[in-house]
Amino acid sequence: MYQLNRWKKTPGILQIISGSLLIALPTAPLVASAAPVPRLNSCPGIYYEEPFNTNVRVPQGCRSNAANQRLNQQELGQNIVPPARPTNVTQPPLPETRQTPIATIMPMAGEVSVKLTNSTNAPISYQAIGHTESRMLARGAEIVLQNLPTPVTVTVVRADGGLLKVKPMSSSEKGMLEVSIDETSNFDGNQGVLRIQSDGQVFLN
Repeated sequence: MYQLNRWKKTPGILQIISGSLLIALPTAPLVASAAPVPRLNSCPGIYYEEPFNTNVRVPQGCRSNAANQRLNQQELGQNIVPPARPTNVTQPPLPETRQTPIATIMPMAGEVSVKLTNSTNAPISYQAIGHTESRMLARGAEIVLQNLPTPVTVTVVRADGGLLKVKPMSSSEKGMLEVSIDETSNFDGNQGVLRIQSDGQVFLN
C-alpha cells in the first residue's frame, strides 16, 4: 500500500513528458499563422507593354491599356442601333428619276378620296397602305376610298396575276381622284401603284 501511494505522489518521467507536449503543441500553429501574406499586384506593368498592351484586356479596376480602348470602341459601335425608318410614309422619287405626275388633285384639309373602277375581267385586290387591309374588287365594280390622309399609296393587283393599266379620269368632285383599271398585254406598261403626294400630285408605277 505504501508503494502505491508513493507512485501517485511522485510524478514519473512519462507524466512530465506528456505534460510538456500538451503545453507546447497549441503554440506551434499560432506562430505560423502570424506570418504576413504577400499581396499580389492585380495590375502588373506587363499589361502596358507590347505585345500585351494592344492584345490583352486588363482586369477590371486597372488603368485601361490600348487593347481596352480598342475593344470598348468596337463594342460601342456594335450597340449603336440605326434610327428606325418611318413606315407607311410615301417618299417622292429622287430628282433624277422623278416622273411627270399623271394627275393633280386638290386635297381637302390634307385628305383625298380615291375612286377605283375595275374594268378588267378578273377580280382585283386593292389596299391603301397603312389605312386599309387588302380587299377584293369584283370585275366591273367600283369602290371609293374616302378621307385618306396625304401622302398615301394605293396598290392594285389582279387576282389572276394579269397585267394592269391604270388611267386617271376627270372628276368634278374636289379632293377626288378617279381611276379606271384596265387590262394590258404590255409588260413595260404594267402598273399598280398610285402615290399621292401632299401637294396633290399623283405618280404611277
